[in-house]
Amino acid sequence: MAVNYALLSTTPTALGRVRGFTITLLYMLYDGGGRCCDLAERCGKSQNYVWKYLKNMERYGLALKNGDFWFLTDSGVEFVKYLNIVYNNIIDYRKKVERKSKENRKEVESKQPKSSKQIPISLWLQNSGLDNVEKEVVEVLLKHYNETSSKFILVKDQFELAEKLKANPSEVLEALKNLRQDNIIYLYRSDIQGYWKIGLKIGFFKILENSAGEN
Repeated sequence: MAVNYALLSTTPTALGRVRGFTITLLYMLYDGGGRCCDLAERCGKSQNYVWKYLKNMERYGLALKNGDFWFLTDSGVEFVKYLNIVYNNIIDYRKKVERKSKENRKEVESKQPKSSKQIPISLWLQNSGLDNVEKEVVEVLLKHYNETSSKFILVKDQFELAEKLKANPSEVLEALKNLRQDNIIYLYRSDIQGYWKIGLKIGFFKILENSAGEN
């Protein structure tokens, strides 16, 4: 946007004092002329209030009155263009600062060692009374949670889970049933292509955390 700075240089008083509501009127008149009463209605101010600012703008050489209508002078138009450049520069600067701040945060975070909350289970398993397959199911689910923060896994059937555990499918099915009855896991068919969703219950996580806190 080109600005005629020669015109602006003829109104040093306006450049130094224009702010607040005067800027609001500048932009209202920049869209076209208007009567004082119309301008007052548009901005929710009294006519006397708006009239005082219009007269100041006339004295600064930014606005002029033709009949009942007020218009921007050439200097007024150039001043609005100048303000647009200033505001755009401010916005660009703030975006650069924000972008730099985000980059700095990412750099700091990348240098910090990533740590995830590891929930121990060995002590609980020793006193759980679970058989070997049941323990293996719980360990697989907890290992998955410690590594991914996801409380469940998806499997097509007990055969896929049995393959993960290197166990007999019938034993895995029995283990799932027992763990479900003991409120250690939940098991239901997912909406994702008919997969089974198997996960540790929140109550069981609390038991593990409490058990870890006591030791």
